[in-house]
Amino acid sequence: MDFYDSVQPELIPAGSHACLYFDGLYAASAQQAERFAAVRWITVVGDYENCGIADFEQGNEVYSQPGALRAWVEGRKDMRVRARVYCDRADLPTVRSELEGLDYLVWLATLDGDKLSAGYTPGLWGVQFAGGPTAEYDTSVLYGIW
Repeated sequence: MDFYDSVQPELIPAGSHACLYFDGLYAASAQQAERFAAVRWITVVGDYENCGIADFEQGNEVYSQPGALRAWVEGRKDMRVRARVYCDRADLPTVRSELEGLDYLVWLATLDGDKLSAGYTPGLWGVQFAGGPTAEYDTSVLYGIW
């Protein structure tokens, strides 16, 4: 299954599965989320109560604040819910180091058409293989459970 994300949710195909920002500059509204068959929420600040995905990219607090990503995963685990970390391939070793000993899933960005494979790395939830800064939305393939 493919799913989508964008800083402009109105550009994502209606009726699809979408990952939307819950906080930060690109926070989506509940009304915007109603267009989709299913939604997963992304945090840039580390909101583990409302978001199942942390966006580990430069400019986001979960990236720049020491310990923030680990605290987010621990918060999700304390709630007994899944934690998914979005990052690019170059940041995967940092994520692995910061989260050593914790259980979490990975959503990797390639954005070069490479879908990798379900066995590329342990806990691979999905791969964002198409899109980028000039695209209307990004497309990912789901390897885990929505």
